[in-house]
Amino acid sequence: MSRASSLLRLQDIDQSIDRVQERLTAIELVLQGSSLVLERQAELSEREAHLRATEAASRGAEDMVELQRQKIEQTEGSLYGGSVQNPKELQDLQREAEALKRHLATLEDRLLEAMLEAEEAELRRASASEALVRAEGAVAEEHIQLKQERSLMLADLSRLQAEREASLGSVDQSDIALYGELRQGMGSVVVARVQDGSCGVCGLILPASASQAIRNANELVRCPQCRRFLYAG
Repeated sequence: MSRASSLLRLQDIDQSIDRVQERLTAIELVLQGSSLVLERQAELSEREAHLRATEAASRGAEDMVELQRQKIEQTEGSLYGGSVQNPKELQDLQREAEALKRHLATLEDRLLEAMLEAEEAELRRASASEALVRAEGAVAEEHIQLKQERSLMLADLSRLQAEREASLGSVDQSDIALYGELRQGMGSVVVARVQDGSCGVCGLILPASASQAIRNANELVRCPQCRRFLYAG
């Protein structure tokens, strides 16, 4: 096995390890917190707060209606109770009672509106609560599947790490050190395949001398442009 092919094998394993680790990271992020559930929880909290506000408004409107009715009862008690005999005072009480009744009608309309708004707010809260339950159920099912996938990914990772350890035995120590250094700067592709006489990464057409040198198993050839190792298999 040539030095380049040994490095290519190591690179293939490392790329597979990278993909598995990226997927494991993504799985952990989902398992740690679902954005869907968080959104539904926030929506439910908002609607519960609105419901409490509408219920408070409804109770306030109901208290005002009750207070107004008491005022009417007191005024009519004075009007019809016989304690007031003066015609002028009786006329004033009559007008006051009529004004109180007119305002009572307004307050009752407001109470009805407040009650309807509270009922609507309760329906919205119930809808948000049901949506949260559905989201939690969906996320729970998703988590079961993700945990199963995570187990498979961890098994793959162990296998790949064992393969990597085994592959290192066929790679020169100096090549391993240089490969690791280049991987930090070049990313996951340190060894480029030669395709139709060109570097498979940067596309540079390789000179004939480079093509000949690549066939030498004991020599590592680097692309003159991107500086990656070249492999022609």
